[in-house]
Amino acid sequence: MSQDDAAVEVDHATCIVSGMCASVAPKVFRIADDNSAVIVLESTVSGDTATDARNAVITCPVEAITVSD
Repeated sequence: MSQDDAAVEVDHATCIVSGMCASVAPKVFRIADDNSAVIVLESTVSGDTATDARNAVITCPVEAITVSD
């Protein structure tokens, strides 16, 4: 991971699969076809994609997303 990269994680035990993350950051998150889980498409992000992932943290209703530098 380079200095500008950020790591993305979802706490699946906390996640309620609201879909907000996939709406805000579709390059990073996707909802499983059966709506059972959030899939992290990019576990390491940078630039605008990192900004989108951080916005997903803010919109998550149960605070299940972590983005760390």
